[in-house]
Amino acid sequence: MGTQLDSIGHIQIGDRFYNGWTTADVVEDWGLSKFGIETVPPIVTRGILVDVAAYKGVQRLPRGYVISVADLEGALQRQGIDVQAGDAVLFHTGWGGLWGRDNAQFLSGEPGPGLEVVHWLYARHVALTGADTWSYGPVPGEDPERPFLVPQTMYVKMGLFGLENLATEELARRRVYQFLFTLTHARTRGSTAAVISPAAVY
Repeated sequence: MGTQLDSIGHIQIGDRFYNGWTTADVVEDWGLSKFGIETVPPIVTRGILVDVAAYKGVQRLPRGYVISVADLEGALQRQGIDVQAGDAVLFHTGWGGLWGRDNAQFLSGEPGPGLEVVHWLYARHVALTGADTWSYGPVPGEDPERPFLVPQTMYVKMGLFGLENLATEELARRRVYQFLFTLTHARTRGSTAAVISPAAVY
């Protein structure tokens, strides 16, 4: 497991990719002919850490916890910052602290931003979003029949990039909520994701 950037071709809804392209249009025996990770440029932008765990007064949000817009706005108000277009909005849930300590619990599910949060971020034209969890969004999900509804909505309906397994503990401990965010990756043709080493400069 490592920190990962997903391309918008990482997941589908049925046989549909972003903008209505079908698997027959996109999937080749060597990878994706469209929406591969090579289409994502290096990223340099303002990063924001949203420490929802601290806002809720806990070390770690529980498995399946759905981060609401009220949680997001409350955490931002507590931190004294606003989301702007082009930001990288990163969530600290505390769940990442389980990795290497209790891997079974870490992989059993996760807390995460709910569907209304993704729509909120999309309306503000953020560049990308991520969390300290192995996917993005709560697992179990808001809809028990669709555990990955949040990333499906992000990638297929919005074209919004997602980051997984972010190491946010040190930023949260130091209460660093704004920083220069940089991300580069191996732009392998046709891949749906890339292992990355993003940096927060503050």
